[in-house]
Amino acid sequence: MTRDNVPIPTQPSAPAPTQPPSGAAPDQPADPTPAVRQPAIGADVPAAIVRGAAQGTAQGIARAAWTHLTEKVLANPPDWEWARTAWHFVTGLWD
Repeated sequence: MTRDNVPIPTQPSAPAPTQPPSGAAPDQPADPTPAVRQPAIGADVPAAIVRGAAQGTAQGIARAAWTHLTEKVLANPPDWEWARTAWHFVTGLWD
């Protein structure tokens, strides 16, 4: 189909607007909904940096504590007799 064969679009005919009776308040449109404010680009970046730093600090502390405990246990292994005694006591409760 060529451009010459395309019909010209027409506007649908709309009924004429009705006039309110004299003395009546004019029809007011509803208030538009307030626009949703989008945060500025990068507005959350400082908070993300703080969260990342706090998470890194917590991980560093946990890693250091775990390393310290591991070194202490490897240097001086505990006597596990108390664990065996506790285990036999706990299992004995269900006998």
